[in-house]
Amino acid sequence: MGVHMRTRILARISLVMVATLALVAPASAPQAADEIGVSASALQVMQTNFTAPGSGSSLPVTLMSGTFTNALDSDLTVNVAGECALWSDIASPESQTAAQVVVWVELDGVAVAVSRDSNGDGIADDPDDGRVVWCNRAFRTAAPAADVASLFQKSRAATAFRWIALAVVAGTHTLEVKAQLDATVTDVGTFAQAAIGKRTLLAGGAAVGPVAGF
Repeated sequence: MGVHMRTRILARISLVMVATLALVAPASAPQAADEIGVSASALQVMQTNFTAPGSGSSLPVTLMSGTFTNALDSDLTVNVAGECALWSDIASPESQTAAQVVVWVELDGVAVAVSRDSNGDGIADDPDDGRVVWCNRAFRTAAPAADVASLFQKSRAATAFRWIALAVVAGTHTLEVKAQLDATVTDVGTFAQAAIGKRTLLAGGAAVGPVAGF
């Protein structure tokens, strides 16, 4: 067999192999959303004041924020953990204060729901406000107004929660973790305070696939 004939046969075999590999090569896997991690440790203090028995809330505060980019529509999992503490200052031994800190996550300024069926009718068309109770406590003792760090260290506890945002469209997005103090005083009180200490935000996603039937 001549050299030229052998060369043509080898060239044909190479072309067939390349074509076969092109047919059987798997498609590239969908690209997941960027993973982000944010942490903070400076005390974030919230306060609501009372001039008479009743209920009140602090202004919302931003605990952490971060941005991420997803190349494809993705389901995003958001994990938040942190330390939380509560205390109050009451002016009467008979007064009692009940206080709680609620935490939620906002994606591009919109709260991420915990449940999309808040009325329990089996139809996911009524998302809740995404707020969860981070810590709560009832008090009958007075607390001095000073030394927030000491009060925090005496009553802090760690907790965590996970939110899931479905079908986040491709693009660059902002995540924010927010908190608010809600309190009620039964008699005479001056204020309730809460503080969030060390805290972390971890978020990541996977490209949207077939939706499970539940």
